[in-house]
Amino acid sequence: MKKATEGWIKFAHDDIYAAEALLKIDEGLHNIVLFHCQQCLEKILKAFLEHHGLRVPKTHSLERLINDLPPAVRSASNPDEEFLNLIDDIYISARYPGDLGLLPTGMPSREEAEVILIKTRLLFNNFLSIIENSTCDSGQLESK
Repeated sequence: MKKATEGWIKFAHDDIYAAEALLKIDEGLHNIVLFHCQQCLEKILKAFLEHHGLRVPKTHSLERLINDLPPAVRSASNPDEEFLNLIDDIYISARYPGDLGLLPTGMPSREEAEVILIKTRLLFNNFLSIIENSTCDSGQLESK
C-alpha cells in the first residue's frame, strides 16, 4: 500500500478515535464529535482515491469526493446521500456556526451524535475494507 494511502487511513482512524473518545467523556462536545466524523469520512475517501491512483481534490465536500469515485465503487459502497449532505453541512457549521447550530434542530444531542458516529464508523469500515481488499493499476479497480 502506498505511504500516502496509509497516511490518509491513519488520519481517518485518528478522527474516528477522537470522535469516540469525545463522546465517552460526554462534556457536551457533541458538535466536535460530529466534526471529527466528517473529517474521518473525508480522509477515508481521499485514501481510496490515492490508493487507486485517482486525483485527490483539495475539497472538504463528501458529495464531491463520492462523485469522484468510480461508479462501481459508488454503487458497492451504497452511500446514503442524505447522510453525506448532513455531514457536509455539519462540517461547515462546525467551522462557521450560525444561529441554529449544527443540525436543523440546533446543537446535536448525545443521541444524535451517537447515531451519526455509528453511521460514520460503518462507512469508514466499508471503505477501509474496499481499500484493503483491492489493488489498482492506473486507476482501474481490481479485487484481490
